[in-house]
Amino acid sequence: MKKFLLICLVIISIFILVGCNSKNKAKKESLETEKSIYIKKVQKLKKIKKTTKDLPFSIEIKYEKMTDEVRYQVIIDNPKTEIKNIRALAIHNKQTDDVFPSVGIFDKKVNLIPNEKPSGVILVGYFPYKGSIDDLKIQMKVLIEYKMDNKNYTSYYVTKK
Repeated sequence: MKKFLLICLVIISIFILVGCNSKNKAKKESLETEKSIYIKKVQKLKKIKKTTKDLPFSIEIKYEKMTDEVRYQVIIDNPKTEIKNIRALAIHNKQTDDVFPSVGIFDKKVNLIPNEKPSGVILVGYFPYKGSIDDLKIQMKVLIEYKMDNKNYTSYYVTKK
């Protein structure tokens, strides 16, 4: 009886270890895929020079001076129609040790539907800066991928301050 119990415990342990390894491996592969998507999007966005015409939403960028850094918010809102599966990424030309803010790459994609919550998407980031906010010179670029009327779109927003 003790041998039978020991054999059962060994078999159960093997199944648990194999199952856990499979989940960890799948999670690691998923993270590597997300990371490669992120890197490709950043590289693609660095090459963009112009804003897409006739965006079906509004984009606003706000800057706020903190002690030794600037906090920026990229606000995507006011959809003109139903916009689904939004994936967005904002980059800038300032030196930073932080990652660029994104949505829909490492987390779930979001939807914007007129007159429904959430009413917008906000990407928040920081970069070191010691000068006056009035003297800030920066170029921001935003990539927005989305689905509208069952078609996939990629739009860009480029601005300088």
